[in-house]
Amino acid sequence: MVHLEEDLTILVATGATLSLIPPALADRLGVVRLPRRQVIVLADGRRVEAEVRRDELLLGVETLETLGLAVDPTTGSLKPTKSFTVRLGGVGVARQPAEAD
Repeated sequence: MVHLEEDLTILVATGATLSLIPPALADRLGVVRLPRRQVIVLADGRRVEAEVRRDELLLGVETLETLGLAVDPTTGSLKPTKSFTVRLGGVGVARQPAEAD
C-alpha cells in the first residue's frame, strides 16, 4: 500500500452545509464523484438546479461538526468543540461504582 502526503489549503465556509473537493483530488483519493448538476436549496427555501464546480477545497459546517471542530471567530482558527472534547475525554475512563443504598 502506498501512502502519499500533500499539503492542502482548505477554505472553511461556515455558511456552507456541505464540503466540496476538486475533481482531481477526488480521483487521487478514489472518491466517487456526484454528477456536476445538483439540486441546491437556497437560504430562502427555493430549489434550483445548478452546476457544482469547485477547484479548491471547501470545508462545510456538516464536516466541521462531524470532526468536532468549530471556527474561533477571534482568531480564525479551528478549535475542538466542547461536546466533542467531552466525548473524547470519556473514552476509556472507568466509571465509579454506584453506592449501595
